[in-house]
Amino acid sequence: MKYQSILCATALMLVAVQPATADVNLNLPKNAEVLTVNGKPAVKSGNLVLADGINQIAFRYAAQYRQQADSVHYLSDVLIVRFDASAQTLTLTLPGINSARDAKKFDESPKLTLSNTQDEAVSFTSDKLIKNGIQLGRDFEHEILQYNLSNHPASLNLTMNTATTQANDAIAPVLASQPQIRQTAAVTSTNLIAPAVMSSAAAAVNDKGQQTTPATTPSQTEISQMLDYWYKQANDSTKASFKAKINKE
Repeated sequence: MKYQSILCATALMLVAVQPATADVNLNLPKNAEVLTVNGKPAVKSGNLVLADGINQIAFRYAAQYRQQADSVHYLSDVLIVRFDASAQTLTLTLPGINSARDAKKFDESPKLTLSNTQDEAVSFTSDKLIKNGIQLGRDFEHEILQYNLSNHPASLNLTMNTATTQANDAIAPVLASQPQIRQTAAVTSTNLIAPAVMSSAAAAVNDKGQQTTPATTPSQTEISQMLDYWYKQANDSTKASFKAKINKE
């Protein structure tokens, strides 16, 4: 009888903390460069299959337009989008950027839309992941960790903390009669609800006593985009000096 009671309590606990198995399919435009998904580096851009519930993605808008005879590469700030969805297909839409005016307008106020298959608007929270200074070799996983550990608008921190508290409250009556499995159940619940935040926070604690990990080597695409960006910021004298240096090499 005692063995059956333990099995019953364990089963109830697993039901209480087991996440839904439904998936959320997120369709992204091809010019959206996904950087992180729920705090972890993105494996790919394009269409994403996400767990049912709260999700967060960080991405950049990479576009190209013509200005007189020149081809201009545009790269937006890092944008963060957090939403809560269950068992549905969503599409993120970005406005077209065909001129410097469009690019400036998007920089000042990014217009994003998130909709379902019925073309109905889906609520979401968006923000920017800003880093001043040189943009090459950024550690986006570390930056998004710092962002999520603060109370920013699109942070996972607030929502995950709330979800963890609710889950712990739900299993507390079951665990009260089974002290021998209390610790295991609590750890299981936390890992199921917020794996990205918990693992990243642990890594941050370990890094305090270690040397900072070197930044990753930027891709040639990033280098090209940043060269274009800084060249456009220079005045005529600096541009002429830069061209002279290139001609000498």
